[in-house]
Amino acid sequence: MIHRLQVQLTILFTAFVLLVLVSVGVTYLGLQTQQQDALVINLAGRQRMLIQQMTRLSFQLQDGDESASVTLKESEQTFSQTLSALRNGGSAPYLTNSVVNLPITRDPQLLAALDEVGSSWNQYRSTLDAMDTSADSVSLLITLEKQSDNLVQEADAVVRLYEVTSTAKVNRLRFIQIVFLVFAIMLLAVGAWMTRRSLL
Repeated sequence: MIHRLQVQLTILFTAFVLLVLVSVGVTYLGLQTQQQDALVINLAGRQRMLIQQMTRLSFQLQDGDESASVTLKESEQTFSQTLSALRNGGSAPYLTNSVVNLPITRDPQLLAALDEVGSSWNQYRSTLDAMDTSADSVSLLITLEKQSDNLVQEADAVVRLYEVTSTAKVNRLRFIQIVFLVFAIMLLAVGAWMTRRSLL
């Protein structure tokens, strides 16, 4: 009787330890994913700021501020590299003189939204390039401003989609943790029941 109880309790204890280890592992992976998601959302949000900055710099450049040219080119490059990294994965400029690696985006809705941004970005960039050679800068600035507004809205939609995706992951992690908790309580209850039954 005692030996049988020991075997049963050993099995229960082993199952409980495994449950705790798996729970800790899943939670750790979930936290890592949350950190990655926060970085992606931050970079996607930065895209909006870069669009507004490029538009402002273009106006400054047309007003004769030649110093805006270098910053404009840097902003173009940063936007383009970040957009590529958000969609296809890979390195993206982050803080000063540093890069971060982003995962490939697989969500169909996000891919479609990023493709829209990519299409609008190509039009916006074509207008920027045309401003270097065209004499009709006023008309191009009006076009650029309209394209900028559209691009900001599309970039904002991408940020919202990333936020929704991240929230869904957090909710899924919470659900998994609740399931683990329920199983842990069930194991403890079974252990208590078996111990009580063997002692009676």
